[in-house]
Amino acid sequence: MELPSKINNNEKSLHQGIPCLGNGDLISNRKFTALVVDSDPFIQILHKAILKSLGVETQFVGSGIDALDLLVSGANFDIIAIAWVLPMMNGVETTRRIRAMGIRSKILAVTACNIEREKQAFLDAGVDAFIEKPLTPDRVASILREMQNS
Repeated sequence: MELPSKINNNEKSLHQGIPCLGNGDLISNRKFTALVVDSDPFIQILHKAILKSLGVETQFVGSGIDALDLLVSGANFDIIAIAWVLPMMNGVETTRRIRAMGIRSKILAVTACNIEREKQAFLDAGVDAFIEKPLTPDRVASILREMQNS
């Protein structure tokens, strides 16, 4: 399955009123950055296409350990999208450690696990939102709009 290089090429986005340039970049005075923590290559490709279409500069890592190493090195992100199932350290523990480091990025739990106790574990660890996989352009646009207005 081949993903489109652009989610939306229209002058105006269908993403609930967020205007986009013809190349898909948000018309905004702020450039958002995101870290996607997921070991699934398909999800990485899909999330990259969605985030790029909305003008979000994105970096990917495949494990919680890699995410922590990147953050310890001084990398900063507006958004961290993290999966539940990760090699070496799950998303809940990774989130807990990110928050313990004092990092205030918006953390999104993006997972196929939709069981209430798993949701609660993520929320208790410090995520800001729980989203069923995969990310969608509308959901990301909504989050960006909230961040832009705060």
